Amino acid sequence: MERLTATELLDAHHTFPSDHAFRAIVRADPAEVDAVLVSVAAFCGLTDLEDRVVRVPSSAGKWLSLRMALPCDSATRVLEIYAHLQALPQVVRCL
Repeated sequence: MERLTATELLDAHHTFPSDHAFRAIVRADPAEVDAVLVSVAAFCGLTDLEDRVVRVPSSAGKWLSLRMALPCDSATRVLEIYAHLQALPQVVRCL
């Protein structure tokens, strides 16, 4: 059985360019949330992410899921954005 790389899997199941769904789990601290959004916006060359983000709090309110629809022109770009998110100290988990 052939094993596909992440890039090959993304190319097989997505059409580019398109918006791709990303989720980042952060503490529900406004400063940490803002730091993530500012960093991601700059990395993606966007001036504002508010219309591209849905904030979903955890049941206890300690954590926040940032559900982002970010423009990607290729599978490689998707992986670059995941790497950027994972490198941010405020991001606890990236999905």
